[in-house]
Amino acid sequence: MSPETLSLLTLSVTLLVHLCGTIWWAASISRRVDHIEKWITYHEHTAERLAALEQRIDHLYDGIQRIEIFLHQRP
Repeated sequence: MSPETLSLLTLSVTLLVHLCGTIWWAASISRRVDHIEKWITYHEHTAERLAALEQRIDHLYDGIQRIEIFLHQRP
């Protein structure tokens, strides 16, 4: 086998190994993105629920404040 043929074969094998590694890496990234997209879809209402809870807490706090003022005004 001539040195040129060996060099060409070595280069071809190296490129093939790199190609396989790149495909494997891309597949793992795609799997991660799919997982994150599913998580976001599952938790998309979290912000809305949090805002509703904050509003309810504010209303409860206002009610407690009114009760405290009422109790302090009593003789």
